[in-house]
Amino acid sequence: MQLTMMCALILALALPAAVGAQPFTPYPRSTLDPAASDAATTASGRTMQVRVYTTGDPFETVVAFYKSRYKETACGAAPKLPNGQRVRWACFVLDEAEHLWTSKSWMKVQRPYVGQVTLKGATPHFTDVRDATVIETVEKR
Repeated sequence: MQLTMMCALILALALPAAVGAQPFTPYPRSTLDPAASDAATTASGRTMQVRVYTTGDPFETVVAFYKSRYKETACGAAPKLPNGQRVRWACFVLDEAEHLWTSKSWMKVQRPYVGQVTLKGATPHFTDVRDATVIETVEKR
């Protein structure tokens, strides 16, 4: 079973949602990845519209861009990759919700990019790991 890291988090947080989302502003130097967006949307069972953007800009720069626009919220402990590298992430709600699990519209900034996680039993195997910052937006349907 293959899931993007985002899909695993999405499925864990798929609870009732709030309304009143702000429009998402793409980071200026990011590029939409249609294939990754489609894969993440499909993995959610199509209950969510997921868009995946990537940029080579530093994690801190992208997070600062979004901190000036949206409310930052906790999104759980970030995992470690098999090489010991800690994934960094920051989450933001785009609607009036207090938390991701009550939000209908939210986003996550993460570095490094992890395209897929293959689960073999309970052990995750990370693939398509890139030294890039990823911006993932989620709209619950």
